[in-house]
Amino acid sequence: MNEPKLTSPTVIKHLLDQHRIQLKKSLGQNFLADENILELITAHAALSSNDVVIEIGAGMGTLTQKIAREAKQVIAVEIDPRLLPLLESNLRHCGNVTLVNRDFLEVNFSELVRSHNTRSVKVVGNLPYNVTSPILETLIEHRNLIESACLMVQREVAEKLAATPGSGHDASAVTIFAQAYADVSKVMNVSHNVFFPRPEVDSALVRLIFLKTPRFHAPQEIFFKVVRAAFNLRRKTLKRALIQSPLLGLPSEMIVNALTQAQIDPQRRGETLSIEEFDRLARILAI
Repeated sequence: MNEPKLTSPTVIKHLLDQHRIQLKKSLGQNFLADENILELITAHAALSSNDVVIEIGAGMGTLTQKIAREAKQVIAVEIDPRLLPLLESNLRHCGNVTLVNRDFLEVNFSELVRSHNTRSVKVVGNLPYNVTSPILETLIEHRNLIESACLMVQREVAEKLAATPGSGHDASAVTIFAQAYADVSKVMNVSHNVFFPRPEVDSALVRLIFLKTPRFHAPQEIFFKVVRAAFNLRRKTLKRALIQSPLLGLPSEMIVNALTQAQIDPQRRGETLSIEEFDRLARILAI
């Protein structure tokens, strides 16, 4: 008996109707429906037969099937319990897949990794647009357990993640946070036409390779506060943004002195600062 072609919109619709499942926009349920893109994602994930992979958002198991052929073990996390019967059916020939019916953001990541007798994992996933930032924060938090992450995200988010810090072009707080901990690259743009149902915007595939040590030396808490303060009021000058930020709560004289010591023009804006400049400023403010 032939396996259903899960990249076919007709097959996807038939299976969903068969199981009486109406997709929820709130869960970001847009399933990949293109075999070529599926092949490219798998290739860029750079999996080997020794890898343990965590997949965020297994959906119907389209990508899961593919990576299960490449990896040693796949932990497929899916929030929607209605999809479990479909997943179990579509993955019945994949003996190396463990299904976890949980919200990824509520999963104990460290325990999940330890329970599969591995020190590090690779992560893949087609991320729901509305929870991309908290998922990225979770991955960064557990970076010591992750070798790399290959993620489908909204194209605008991908451009921010891969922007050059300090260039001013597309740079944001998420740019600084991601690139402070990882080498980030935008692999390719992906049209909204290759998903079922079609989302309103295009996506892009990004790859993060986590670093052994971060690109900054300041205490993490103050580094994060300085970056967030600089971007929360990004229309204002750096001096004004830092002085007015409730995150820092520091007197203006201290801010001005720190900028002077760090040799940073107080009239610049946050998006023009490099990671090294943010680090220099945060180290001074931490004293």
